[in-house]
Formats: sequence, structure tokens, C-alpha cells
Amino acid sequence: MTIPWSREGTVDESSLLVGDWSEVFVQSGGNNYRIGNAPDGVLEVGREFIEHTSTKFPRTIDVIIPSKVWMKFTGTIEEINDMNVSWLLGQSIAPSSNYLYVGALQTPVYVTFRGARIRVSDEVRIHFRIHKALVRSVFSLGGGDDWTNSPLEVEALDDAQADYGGSADDPLGWIWVPDAA
Repeated sequence: MTIPWSREGTVDESSLLVGDWSEVFVQSGGNNYRIGNAPDGVLEVGREFIEHTSTKFPRTIDVIIPSKVWMKFTGTIEEINDMNVSWLLGQSIAPSSNYLYVGALQTPVYVTFRGARIRVSDEVRIHFRIHKALVRSVFSLGGGDDWTNSPLEVEALDDAQADYGGSADDPLGWIWVPDAA
């Protein structure tokens, strides 16, 4: 459904985003697993720099060197099932049993993580992909009178060797954002 805007304000309504990351997937072993809706999900891409300033007065910046780039997704998982819980525990996304044993240190499980959401103004989908992802959140299951969900934190790892679809020029992942409507 396209929303009719009044066009009386100064906001670029074609750039507004409302709602959740309603499509969140894990890709492992060539299979796609829909892990559900991610309420309050946040895709974060950031950079850090090292700056060296001169010793003269007034101080000026001698050099700025990029030192770190990261990409991560945080939110919650609403759907508590064997697949999602196994993955949140650091195990396979496709468990072979409903019994999920906790406590054994295992080798990390790397997956490809991707999501999509709808831009309200024209119903165009915005996509992201983390090539090589590691779930870092804890599994937490509370109680109460409202929905029960668990935290989700997924971090991008360097995939410059292209083991999960990355490359030297695209080691973490990407986000696809359409032109303004």
C-alpha cells in the first residue's frame, strides 16, 4: 500500500523508513533459513581513524589514517524455535535434534547473514548482506505477558579470501539502497 503524502512539508518522504527488518535470513551450506522478523533491528556500518596532530600552535592534523571498518546487525529474534535457538547458542542453524546441548566449546559456525525491509513511500526493498557472519549474542529467554524474544547480535568478519562471497574489495558485505523515489 502506497501512503499518500500531503507534500506540504519539507521532508523528502521518499527517504523515510518505518518498520522492522521483516526479512532476516541465514545462509549456510547453500541453504537459506528464514529466522523471522527482527524488531528494533539495527544495521550498523562504521569506521575508525587514527589522527596525528602537529605539535605547533595552533594544532593542525598531520595525517588521518583509516584503522578499522565494521559491519554488524543487532536486534531481537521473535521466533523461538529449535533452528534459531541452536544458531544463537553458536551451533548449527539446522540442528539434528530438538535437544540442544549447552556447554561444549565448539568451533565457530560461520554463515552468511542478510536482511530486507520495505521503504514506505514506494514499497521498494532495501537489502543488506554480511558475507561471513558470526553470531555473538547471548541466548536469553524471559517471561511475562508480552512477546518473548531473544537478543541478536551478528558481526561481519573479514572475507577477503571469498570463502563466503566476499572479495578483497568487498570483504565485509554490502547494503543496497534505492534512489529517492
